[in-house]
Amino acid sequence: MITAFQHVGMGVRDTGGTYDFYRDLMGFRVKLSDQTSYLEEMAPIVGALVEMRALMAMNARGGGAIELIEHTSTRPMEPPQPVEWGDIGYLELGLKAFQLESLYMDLKSKGVEFLTPVRSMELSTGGQQRYAYLRDPEGLLIQLVEEAGGRKPAVGGVRHVALGVRDMERSRRFYRDVLGFEKTIHEFKGHIPEMDEVTGGKEMEMVILGHVPEGESALPLLESAILKLVHTPGYQGSVIYEGRRWGDVGLMEMAFDVSDLSETVNRLLARGAELYHPPMRVDMGSGTKGSFAYIKDPDGNVVEMVEVEKVLHASPRLMKYAMVWLLKAGVKLRIF
Repeated sequence: MITAFQHVGMGVRDTGGTYDFYRDLMGFRVKLSDQTSYLEEMAPIVGALVEMRALMAMNARGGGAIELIEHTSTRPMEPPQPVEWGDIGYLELGLKAFQLESLYMDLKSKGVEFLTPVRSMELSTGGQQRYAYLRDPEGLLIQLVEEAGGRKPAVGGVRHVALGVRDMERSRRFYRDVLGFEKTIHEFKGHIPEMDEVTGGKEMEMVILGHVPEGESALPLLESAILKLVHTPGYQGSVIYEGRRWGDVGLMEMAFDVSDLSETVNRLLARGAELYHPPMRVDMGSGTKGSFAYIKDPDGNVVEMVEVEKVLHASPRLMKYAMVWLLKAGVKLRIF
């Protein structure tokens, strides 16, 4: 069963420098694993056996984790041309934000360059969404989306990804019927002038969907996933990872936390998913172990399912019921 949004995977040139940004400015201070090795389990995904550094970190304010992947035995390949809005694949990383106006000014004072100021979008289902856009040191697009609460201006964990697709209805049907994104948050067709710095002024179809969990995650801080599907009728997007490998520079995957991985994969296949990699156990280092499997969506984008056995040598149950209060206390004490 799919229980929560677990992490996003990002291929980077420089793990150390990129993690400094996400730790110091974006709040991902809870490092779950960090190792450099030849992961034989990932060879079928990468397409070759290569040495990689893999670092995973969480934000104590809740939301999904980030996983930074750097090819260390070979040079990470960059996109042949800058990724455009409407290209096929993962377009943006969405992070939670608290007290966004003050956060925006604070981050600017620390040298963060924003693509947009704080802006507001009317949602088709009611209400508003306040947001601002920036890029990380690797050039990956980040949208900060304001959420209520928070004791001070701060960034939270991962809340969504945006995915460029060829056929909106086909992709919407897949993510609804196969993966459980049954809740519609927003629908739009047309041009959004306030997002021209991001979209290049393109006309688009955009649908924002919320996932309905099938159970409760055994891990702390994880939350339900949100997915933004984007189609640009007037622009035939390029495939972002065509001719490149998993782990090359860019946003390359989203991963879900599941219980009973084998049963979950069987259910997804019965619903029409394409299996890309069968369940396999992996040791991510730092006492973090689990099993993973991959499926593909209709455009060939990879989606990972992960069942965790240990995190920092602790069981998920211990992490959730004995350590979560330490993380929350750390936030209050400004340790995280």
